[in-house]
Amino acid sequence: MVEIVKTVLAVLAAGMFLWGAGVCVFRTFQPAARLDQNPWPPRAELQKVALVCLAGGVIYQLIFLVFALRQSPGQPVLQALEKFFYYNIDARHYMALAQYGYGTGEAFPEQHLMIVFFPLFPLLLRILNPLGVFNWHLLGMLVQLPLFCWAGMAVYALVRRYYGRDNAVWTVLFLLISPASHFFFPPMTESLFLALSVSYMICLVKERWVLCGVLGLLAALCRSPGALLAGAAVIWAIQFVRREKKRPSLGVVWAAAGPAAGLGIYFVINWVVYGKWNQFSVYQWEHWYQKMGLFFNTVRYLLDYAVSWWASNRDSAVFISITGVICIMLQLLLLAAAARRLAPEHLAYGLAYTAFTAGATWLLSAPRYAAALFCLPMAMPLVVPKRWQRAAAAVLLLGCNVVYVLGFVKHAPIY
Repeated sequence: MVEIVKTVLAVLAAGMFLWGAGVCVFRTFQPAARLDQNPWPPRAELQKVALVCLAGGVIYQLIFLVFALRQSPGQPVLQALEKFFYYNIDARHYMALAQYGYGTGEAFPEQHLMIVFFPLFPLLLRILNPLGVFNWHLLGMLVQLPLFCWAGMAVYALVRRYYGRDNAVWTVLFLLISPASHFFFPPMTESLFLALSVSYMICLVKERWVLCGVLGLLAALCRSPGALLAGAAVIWAIQFVRREKKRPSLGVVWAAAGPAAGLGIYFVINWVVYGKWNQFSVYQWEHWYQKMGLFFNTVRYLLDYAVSWWASNRDSAVFISITGVICIMLQLLLLAAAARRLAPEHLAYGLAYTAFTAGATWLLSAPRYAAALFCLPMAMPLVVPKRWQRAAAAVLLLGCNVVYVLGFVKHAPIY
């Protein structure tokens, strides 16, 4: 029975991806609609979005603080926060990198392995705290609030321009209440990556080539999927030709080169520190048995782990395996269902991002990776256009969010 379920789900995952990819290819070479009917939002609207995002971020971080203090009674607040974020997630690794950087020595435990984490977020913290005066974990939390406000405003602006104001409002709501949205507020990379990747897409539409290339470079230095933005730029350029009947500015070449250059800089860092451009992949395989795989095979092996863990490790079976399978399938379902409505560059990026992040030989963090994919909350109001449908979806997402956040703050295996 399990083998049948594994096969059916793997085939469905591959089928939904192929459907979305086929629609994307077909629509890429069709004349694109103009965006003139949807203007960019005025500053007053963006300020309201920023306030909503700030309020949401404060609520999540207050939840972290309350549970940190409950779990470390009698300890100072900063020590309680450090202990709280030590479990499960990679926050402590980013904090150590901010303080000491990459290296082959032992400035902190397993320093040589930390090359697997991309450099931009710890570098940002180092710039903000050059003398190490402020507590790193507190700084890492506080900086998430303006970063997420930036990300929320960018998401709102992009969706409003492409799909209208009503869809933009719902997109921000879905972004805030999605089950893994709490990952935007610990000292990690999700808020920064979301802000950079969506701002890249905005600059692409506005044809602000220099800034677009810089944002793409930074996104690729923040997280490896940032390099996929180059493909979105290529598809946007094809759509521009089909719509305007002329070539785009040569600046689009720099826009597409920026994400690739960011990934190239990361390879150079590997070479400078270790003498090998892909040392990160060596450590990923040797220490975590991690390398690139096929996303539909990930569905199969996660179900195998769910079965093997069910009796002895129920939390891992639920929060890693079953949740991972559900996340991958829902991502693909949402993208496939919205394939005819999403702009081709958004659809292509979403499909490539999903295949890349889910196609791992040992996937632990599928919901966290999905949280930073702007195409998912963007697609939700397009798939469920009626207000009652959106309200029902919001209630369902919020319920899942409560369960998942409670698991996270109680240190279930949620990475």
